[in-house]
Amino acid sequence: MDTKTRMPMNRRTLMQLAAGVAFMMTGALAAPGAARAEDSALKGKNLAYIAFGLQYEYQVTLVDHVKKLAAEKGMDISVYDGKGDPSTQTTQMLDVLSKQPDIILLNPVDAKLLQGGVRKANEAGIPLFMLENLPPEGEWVAYNTFDDVAGGRAAADAVAKLTGGKGLVLEVRGAIGSGQSEKRYQGFHEQMEAKYPDIKIETLKAEWAADTAQTLTVDAFTRDPNVAAIWAHNDEMIRGVVSALRQIDRLKLAGEEGHIPVIGFDGTPLGLQRIRKGTQTADVGQNPFSMGSSIVEQMENHFSGKPVEKNTLIQPVMIWKENVDSEENWGNMVKG
Repeated sequence: MDTKTRMPMNRRTLMQLAAGVAFMMTGALAAPGAARAEDSALKGKNLAYIAFGLQYEYQVTLVDHVKKLAAEKGMDISVYDGKGDPSTQTTQMLDVLSKQPDIILLNPVDAKLLQGGVRKANEAGIPLFMLENLPPEGEWVAYNTFDDVAGGRAAADAVAKLTGGKGLVLEVRGAIGSGQSEKRYQGFHEQMEAKYPDIKIETLKAEWAADTAQTLTVDAFTRDPNVAAIWAHNDEMIRGVVSALRQIDRLKLAGEEGHIPVIGFDGTPLGLQRIRKGTQTADVGQNPFSMGSSIVEQMENHFSGKPVEKNTLIQPVMIWKENVDSEENWGNMVKG
């Protein structure tokens, strides 16, 4: 999928976002789980879910929510931990295809490398539902993702607000082959070029890993200690960034002299806790509950013969100290 392709936000998407939040706040929708399973077109279906990687808190929450919804609807679900590794996912896809499940839910690490598996699923007639990353070729029933381009733009605006629109900014990037990372990078750089020409960006290729982020951040400060702010493509890498700042004695809390603003991405419980503490300044929040609820709803629609929303795009929410305790932040809905 071209990283410049944008899907329009619509009223249905807004309603799905609200429904995802409301679900977790109330613990249930109208009917008990057993009743929903009895009425669900998904009852008895076998779902194979190849996840992005369970070392990331956002992904764990997304997987757990899909598992909960699957159980409520009477589905049998098998979860495969992609471990953030496209080679692992390729092997898992072949294993899944050999078992011929009723549904495949796929969240690719590098979608281009899974095109063969997608084609085989199409040839086998297995309905394929996609999360976050799309392959350049192949067919799928429904695709649900976060607006990573908008998230990158929101991060750029936050950085500019915190730096006065000038100075050196470190961008701690996810994996190059990842659709999420590519789109976050795209949105961030587009916004910077269009609105904040006095900000200089140095991109650190940390591959989603906290340890790599720590090493690269220390190296960047060695090259130039005059860093105005740091933005990372996920909250996991912020853990490494904070460790790096502590290692070089540059970690100051928000409001203290010498504080370097740090902006994350995801809105995890640990990210929110760092904002409360002052070691992280802001976060670009996405919502795994909304994403999980929406994709399972499209599965239900497909097997019920109802219209399917082929592309669903969920919008970012900026999290600051002022709204960090909001019950709408998914990181406050789970134990950190």
